[in-house]
Amino acid sequence: MTICPDIQRQRLIIEGIYGLLDISEETVREVLGGLTECLAMTPIADTLVFSPDSISRLHHGMGGFQAWAESGCSFYTWRERKLFTLDIYTCKEIEVNDCIVFIHNLLQIEKLSWRAV
Repeated sequence: MTICPDIQRQRLIIEGIYGLLDISEETVREVLGGLTECLAMTPIADTLVFSPDSISRLHHGMGGFQAWAESGCSFYTWRERKLFTLDIYTCKEIEVNDCIVFIHNLLQIEKLSWRAV
């Protein structure tokens, strides 16, 4: 059973191992800004970039969030494992392959897994 089937919703989760030497604040902005352009989304707030490094014993890396009028996108990295997770939620239909190609090229992906819902 789908709740509110008249409301378009799509989720895309992409995880992988990146080949870049490092993920910086600028890289996070490139990922989220690039996806905004690639998917023709409308940003409604500045990109939020953060790092849990100074307070977390479990998670070291960079992350960020981009709010869109069409919903939003979260991006997280784990420096020690070169792992990233990208979660996209949108009320607008998107082309999954466009996201995968964009992320693959930008982060120099070595291994990738994804799921669309």
